[in-house]
Amino acid sequence: MSRIYHVYALSDRLKARKIEGEIAKVDGVKDIRISEDLQEMNIDMDTGKISAVMERVVNICSRISYGCEVHYKFI
Repeated sequence: MSRIYHVYALSDRLKARKIEGEIAKVDGVKDIRISEDLQEMNIDMDTGKISAVMERVVNICSRISYGCEVHYKFI
């Protein structure tokens, strides 16, 4: 299942690449991409693991980029 999230306070592309690398290692994640403008994150993940994956995603983002927040994008 692919979901899109807003990313807030991600400061630079280097940190975005680190976040992508860490999230790609999380069990249940098939693909992760952060947009060039650093404002959207698209995660393709197993449907049954959304809660566990997103808990790890939030922790990874805040650890790598201080103040970084991730919120589900309602379309």
